Amino acid sequence: MSVFAPHIKKMMDMYHNLGFDLYYLECNLNEFDSYCNCRSYSELTVTKEFAEEWIHSSNTSSKQQLDKRVRTMKYLGRYLNSIGIEAYIPTYSLKADPSKPPTLLDNEDLAVLFKAFDLLQPGQRKKNPNRHYLYPVIFRLIYACGLRSSEACNLKVEDVDLQEGKLTIWHSKGNKDREVYMDQSMLDLCIRFNEVYTHVLPARRYFFQPSYEMPKFTNMNLCDAFNLGLKKANLQDKYPNQPTVHGLRHLFACKSMAKCLEQGCDFNNWIKYLSQYMGHKTQNETLYYLHTITDLIPQYAEKMKALETGSGVVYEED
Repeated sequence: MSVFAPHIKKMMDMYHNLGFDLYYLECNLNEFDSYCNCRSYSELTVTKEFAEEWIHSSNTSSKQQLDKRVRTMKYLGRYLNSIGIEAYIPTYSLKADPSKPPTLLDNEDLAVLFKAFDLLQPGQRKKNPNRHYLYPVIFRLIYACGLRSSEACNLKVEDVDLQEGKLTIWHSKGNKDREVYMDQSMLDLCIRFNEVYTHVLPARRYFFQPSYEMPKFTNMNLCDAFNLGLKKANLQDKYPNQPTVHGLRHLFACKSMAKCLEQGCDFNNWIKYLSQYMGHKTQNETLYYLHTITDLIPQYAEKMKALETGSGVVYEED
């Protein structure tokens, strides 16, 4: 442990006691602690030079991951300064490059993908031997409820109310809490899964806990699992841009909007409810999905164009 280890522990204890579950922060701080040890850094102060050196010591080229390292130093710097220890606080952030429009699976391919997950055998790795129980349910839940990957990963057992059929999402993007209701078929699947998995992994903390050695999935874990499903379903090379887990959330939003148009519902009311359901900060974030639905359902192109013009939408990606 480095000279910062006791302070890192106290800081994380503080956040955990406040109800925050900052998994990336804990991982990055552990890495920072190890980095200090490797560099024999024993001075109880964080200089700008040393902090920036650690931030950019990662091999990743992802601006999103680098920005998490910047935010880690902001958290640590503010905490250390608050207890009288001099520490550098970055004053910048890194914005990810604009992402490509998501690839949306059609109904047939979506069914083939879920079937591939249903046919999975138990995992060989000790940390994730129960994938054949977990993957068929977690990816259906992400799609059926339009969840972010992190929201599905962070669901604790007590957050899944199988009596009321709702999920409680804590401290999601923008530090927002919300309740998400499941439809009956998704609820029935979660009930059956919970009955079986409770015997497989008694006293688990997370609803989709892979094992006792691995308490919960990360976004990267789910990306790898999703890619495995695409491979098993022979879909990984079918599309110019490979589908992603986040595409399931896009698909949920697009199909919800299509349903609104099919039923002749009031779009303005519909978008308000959908925005709250998906945990968006503003309705414009939800309206971002408008420009993807015409690719999925071309016959709605004119209706979508009219709605887009009327709403004055400025696209913001989730």
